[in-house]
Amino acid sequence: MIDFIKLSSRLNSNQVADLRSKIDFFESINGSTGEPEKILANGKKVSYRSIGWTKNMKLELFPNGYLELAGSLHKYYNDGKHNYNQFGKKEAEIALKRLIEVTGLELLFFKVDSVEVGVNLIPPIPSDDIINNALMYKRKPFETKYCTDEGNYRQATLSEYWVKFYNKRLHYEIQGYDIGHEILRFELKINKMRMLAKYRVFTLEDLMDNIEQIARDLLPKAWKGVLLYDPTMNKQTKEKTIKYANVNFWRGIAGKKNRSYNYHHRKLYRLMEGNTCAIQAQVKDLMLETLDGLV
Repeated sequence: MIDFIKLSSRLNSNQVADLRSKIDFFESINGSTGEPEKILANGKKVSYRSIGWTKNMKLELFPNGYLELAGSLHKYYNDGKHNYNQFGKKEAEIALKRLIEVTGLELLFFKVDSVEVGVNLIPPIPSDDIINNALMYKRKPFETKYCTDEGNYRQATLSEYWVKFYNKRLHYEIQGYDIGHEILRFELKINKMRMLAKYRVFTLEDLMDNIEQIARDLLPKAWKGVLLYDPTMNKQTKEKTIKYANVNFWRGIAGKKNRSYNYHHRKLYRLMEGNTCAIQAQVKDLMLETLDGLV
């Protein structure tokens, strides 16, 4: 359920000393002045910090004792190598216990700054057929992105969260893993914790207490917001709806009055009803079934 997470807290001098005794930190030093600093590739100086790693988890420690910890908790559970298997609350608790032992930090009391909540699914049709026909999310077209951790993925960026999904099997088979079945990854990256206000999530402990309900509430709701042109549509219906398969059509009406966009959205879904294998509904059911299995 939880993948990437970013936590923060201010440590006292004793906690900093204890952390430095457990984790190797690396610092940038100005060769001329002997002063510690970090300079970006564009020449801009940024706030000095020390960088440490434990497997795939990155720790950034500032001179005033402020600490940020970020990385994939799912990967950490798998020795920092992958996140293609199922990962529920029980596995997250194991990963956190290990991380707490290694760092000596009281992570459950750290503030949550960002979190990815997602699910790995075995879809009813090939993942790429779903991904390539997902056109919009709440009037925002999906963009193709790339990062070293996830390879190519689709993303819609909103002010408080991002919707992301990709072919996880393809990504890991390129790396040499033998997966053996399709894996469609669907997730929300929550960047503004106001989104979780109704769950009263402030600390990692709050998040762990509510993660199952958060995932079950938010993921199916977000999936429902995806405009999916069902690739299993029969030939006759496809001929009637071919313009709806083009994301540029939806781009053209997304900025107009609600009436136009909503009219065509309803029309497409009416035409798909009974004339497809209802892939969007199937994926939602699989999502709920998978999340229930992670309890």
